[in-house]
Amino acid sequence: MQPSLLEEIASVPNPYPIRSEVEYPEVWRLCEQARDLAWNPLDLDFADVRAADLPREVREAGAEWWSLRAWMEHGAVPYGAERLRDAVFGHQPFEIKQHVVNFIAEELRHHEASVLVAKALAGYQDEPRADYFKAVIPRFHDERDEKAMSFFAGLAVNTLFEQLSGELLQARYENARYASIRTACQLILRDEARHIQFGRIVMRRFFRELSADDRRMLGQKVAKKLRGSLLNGVYAVVNLPPDERARAGRNRALACEHGLGATHPDEEMAIIKRALDQIRADVAPYDVIIPEVPEVDRPAVPHH
Repeated sequence: MQPSLLEEIASVPNPYPIRSEVEYPEVWRLCEQARDLAWNPLDLDFADVRAADLPREVREAGAEWWSLRAWMEHGAVPYGAERLRDAVFGHQPFEIKQHVVNFIAEELRHHEASVLVAKALAGYQDEPRADYFKAVIPRFHDERDEKAMSFFAGLAVNTLFEQLSGELLQARYENARYASIRTACQLILRDEARHIQFGRIVMRRFFRELSADDRRMLGQKVAKKLRGSLLNGVYAVVNLPPDERARAGRNRALACEHGLGATHPDEEMAIIKRALDQIRADVAPYDVIIPEVPEVDRPAVPHH
């Protein structure tokens, strides 16, 4: 065999040993639930939304909102793909790999459902219309910090945000006046509950084993991701430039006021604050400190 070919083969990561025995039964139970509770977005009938007597500007606002939801659900797909590769070549047991595969499939399913809602309102937008926002979304994919962490510390970054986004999604479910949107939110919430439960398993089993650097970086990454991308129009509009904040905030308020499964910009920060306080309380016993996030932790006036 040619030496150059030997060198090329040697450089490929080694997947062996491929472990098959279940080591974390509670994770495997989540995998079984994922199989039993799988659903198809195409089974949802959005005729009630298409037939609704809504002003054009409200439909446009709702479509923008659900397009944003779709983009962020899709953002979890490359994140999951990176974690799956890490799990394969880090020789994680089968149930960890299966959970990550389920996570990818479920987030793509949430993306599909969000696209269908947007289409039923006024059409799905495949990219942001605001130039500023086009620059915000890619920041969510900056995983340099996660790659510097151990496997379970990197996973924990996302699982903590699942808990926060779950609180926002609950409020959006409660806002939905149309049965199809409400059902979509309910099914997405059911999947997210498993993601949150996985995060609690990771916290309980692995946080005490994290290095001091991992714990420090985990807390800092949560604050950094909130400020750098999620408060820039994703979770809330607070960090958008004034003109875009006013425009996006008005559209989000319209979607909320007409029961399209949205949160009002004046209410989002309080929800985020409560969720962040709970996350801080959950991770505090493991000496993980999430630094102050001024936009969330300091009282502020409404931003739209």
